[in-house]
Amino acid sequence: MDKSIKIAAICGSPHRGNTYEILRMLKQSNPEIDFKILMLSELDLKDCFGCYSCINNGEDTCPHKDDRDLIIEEMKNADATIFASPTYARAISALMKKFVERTSFMAHRPIFFGKYAMALSTCGGFGADLTCKYLTENFTQYGFNFVPSVELMVARKTENETARNRIQARKAYVKLISAIKAEEKIEPTFAQLVYFNIFKSISEWNKLKGRADYEFYQDKKDYYYDIQIPFWKKSIVKWIAGKEIKKMKVNTST
Repeated sequence: MDKSIKIAAICGSPHRGNTYEILRMLKQSNPEIDFKILMLSELDLKDCFGCYSCINNGEDTCPHKDDRDLIIEEMKNADATIFASPTYARAISALMKKFVERTSFMAHRPIFFGKYAMALSTCGGFGADLTCKYLTENFTQYGFNFVPSVELMVARKTENETARNRIQARKAYVKLISAIKAEEKIEPTFAQLVYFNIFKSISEWNKLKGRADYEFYQDKKDYYYDIQIPFWKKSIVKWIAGKEIKKMKVNTST
């Protein structure tokens, strides 16, 4: 089973430092797993212009021609993706933020259902929890099922600290592999159901400007994939989504 497992690790560190070393350790801990580390600092990933073309017209209309699609393809081919970023100023690195911006169309049109993910961050003092929270919340919108994150303190670099970090990272990694093997099915949360209904509704009333979203949601019914949702839950979700959509329409008309 292990031989067929593929992991893609997206590393947002500008150098091969603490975050990279943790990923390298995980890779070496089970050499039978196909584990690929993608250093954003060593790939061609241009700054987002904020032109919104990828969202409105489709990701293929992005004016940049670089390694973005190569990274996405690695994620598609993997069973799980590890999103790893050092914590800088209590947040993700600039490189990881650039990656988020360049792939944000997938928050509108998620494609990674059935795939697993884990957030990992290293910090010199505090804030790794905030970084992992951001990574988890953001990439969950892309369709990933997340296992518990890895938040590591690397301030002192003592033998005890290093050993403790390795143990913590390995435990989380084992949970990720176990989730892949078990093919765990995670039911969408209330928030995810509301999120879907909001985007589907927006795609309808914004279809002239947002062609890509409109086409994506045309064949979607109650969720991004076929799922049985109890009538009572569906009613509450639509009511909550309707209130949020009404707020958006008021804000965009003023």
